[in-house]
Amino acid sequence: MRYAALFALLTIVSASDPTAVDNVRNKFYAVEKELWLNVTNPEWSLAGLGGDVEVTKAFVAFDEQIQTVPTPPRIPLETWLWAKTMEKLRIIEGYYKNFITFAKRQAQPGAVPAPVREWLDLAQEMTDHKSPLIQAEKKINDLLEYGDIFRGYLQEQNTDLCELQLSQHQLIYDMYNTISLTEIKGYAMMQFSWMLLRIYGKGNYTQEASLTRRRYGERTTKTAAAARSALAMARRDMYRCDPSEHKRGETYEEVTRLLQGYIENEVDMNPDNTCKENCAYYTVAENHGCFKDQFCAKQTKCKGRIIDCNYIDSDMFICQAGRDSHRRYEWIEYENGRTMGQPGVCTRGVTQVESWWRWLFWHCSYCMCLCDEAGPDSHRYFSLWETTSDVKNNKVVTGLRLVKYGRVFHLQISEGVLGERGSITPGSWVPIQKFDISDHGIRDGIDYHTLTYERRAIDLDELDSPLGHILTGVRFRMIGAHLHFEIRSTPFNYTTGRLAPERSQWISNDNTEGAEIPRSRLSLHKPDIPTRSKTPLRVDSKHDQYLEFTHSDFEADAAQSTVPFIDIQPLEPMKGAALLSGAGIIHRGARDSGGFVAAKLFTYDYSRHVRAEQPPNYALGETENIVLPSNNF
Repeated sequence: MRYAALFALLTIVSASDPTAVDNVRNKFYAVEKELWLNVTNPEWSLAGLGGDVEVTKAFVAFDEQIQTVPTPPRIPLETWLWAKTMEKLRIIEGYYKNFITFAKRQAQPGAVPAPVREWLDLAQEMTDHKSPLIQAEKKINDLLEYGDIFRGYLQEQNTDLCELQLSQHQLIYDMYNTISLTEIKGYAMMQFSWMLLRIYGKGNYTQEASLTRRRYGERTTKTAAAARSALAMARRDMYRCDPSEHKRGETYEEVTRLLQGYIENEVDMNPDNTCKENCAYYTVAENHGCFKDQFCAKQTKCKGRIIDCNYIDSDMFICQAGRDSHRRYEWIEYENGRTMGQPGVCTRGVTQVESWWRWLFWHCSYCMCLCDEAGPDSHRYFSLWETTSDVKNNKVVTGLRLVKYGRVFHLQISEGVLGERGSITPGSWVPIQKFDISDHGIRDGIDYHTLTYERRAIDLDELDSPLGHILTGVRFRMIGAHLHFEIRSTPFNYTTGRLAPERSQWISNDNTEGAEIPRSRLSLHKPDIPTRSKTPLRVDSKHDQYLEFTHSDFEADAAQSTVPFIDIQPLEPMKGAALLSGAGIIHRGARDSGGFVAAKLFTYDYSRHVRAEQPPNYALGETENIVLPSNNF
């Protein structure tokens, strides 16, 4: 109970905000100092159960502190330097497991202490410079001296971390925690051994303990500085890669029938049923009937606006899509040899379509146009409702994805409970507030946005929270004709993990095309549907850009799809256990591909919390002038 109270006091009086592992190290320094002052006091070992048991109880209490530190996940690196480091760390972990098992057995109330020989064997094994433990500690020191293991990763690692749902920053932070937590265990075992040998009268050992402490302090300071430097350079953003297989409804969704290739004869695009104009005349039109039940009677007519018509050729062969498809045509082959889409088998049979002459003067041409048709078959609506975590119960955003329910696209978050020093208890995905645009009281421009030919832009922004804030919400809103993304940021106390919900704020980049430095447009070059891409679709957008939803390429797809597609893969780093500070909307694509609109997240910047304080310098009485071997811990 005494040491538990001491650890609690150290938590209260700590004025700094180091990481959890750095904080545990600082706590051990304080307890170590008190133990050495006791061990070097002849009267102390005569009290209680005996000095060996009292020291053991303190180390068992310290192990409880170690267990409060979140265990870093397995680091998915395959570099030689990291593989060798992990090999040696596992040796130390094995020793510590055996050590703490022995210690807990001795510290149990009413337990009969092990024979002195067993205690001595343990201490001498852990201080023998030929033991695997000491050799492992020496090798780790050499590896850290050999090269900057953290910055080396940034220089050598080419793997796209979107596969692992990790940011570079989070990975380096986990590397630092993995090394530091294991080295704390190794250092604790060394100090325990020196104390035990002193208690059993095998020597003074205060000089050995002091040199071990100094060398450990120097190394941890260097390690923390190297990690902090690498963290400052590392990228904190993360997103999803292309899946192994694209599946509609599982990995992506589509905006449908926004601007879709549509063949219409000019005779049906004016109320007089004349053919006096040409296709280019019909920049904005609508259907006015079906003249003599020709091809118009065999296809679903466009019930919206008909836009940007062009003449390609008089006659053509058309393969219409299945009746349940969001497409109108699979492919079109003109008599002049030009094709649109990918000709092949046609399950509904090929339809021959021919333009005609009226009274030798007027050519009634079939035009290739775009149909902008809002309706039950068009999924073009985006929710403007905010999606926020339950800040009143100290919950923060831990994941993000775009989803579609019915005809409406939504932003969905997962949430978890924020704990001390950036720890997260994972929760679950927050249920979507579903609605249909036809529901009573649901209004366009307030509850949802409708994409149209004039209002189809989406802003591409990457937003991060101010210092000392964390991500607690996301939403879309409208700025002019642009669908605009925003995040909610909430202040928090890193040490205690408590949020300050009343000081939350919405953050956005309200730049527009009319600003002094306007947003730049991300143009799509001859965009085919992205699921056909032969190359990986990487992030090609930048902060402060926008793009417009448009039709797929005429040649590649007969303009039958709306691009970009929407990436609906869940983005949840560390399965909901990562601390997040920002989010964004990005585009993944390539030349000749429509690409995907996707979500991005930013993991929290831990760099200012990573610091290894020097152990306290204190005298422990008269000691001999000795020099430890260079391979000692």
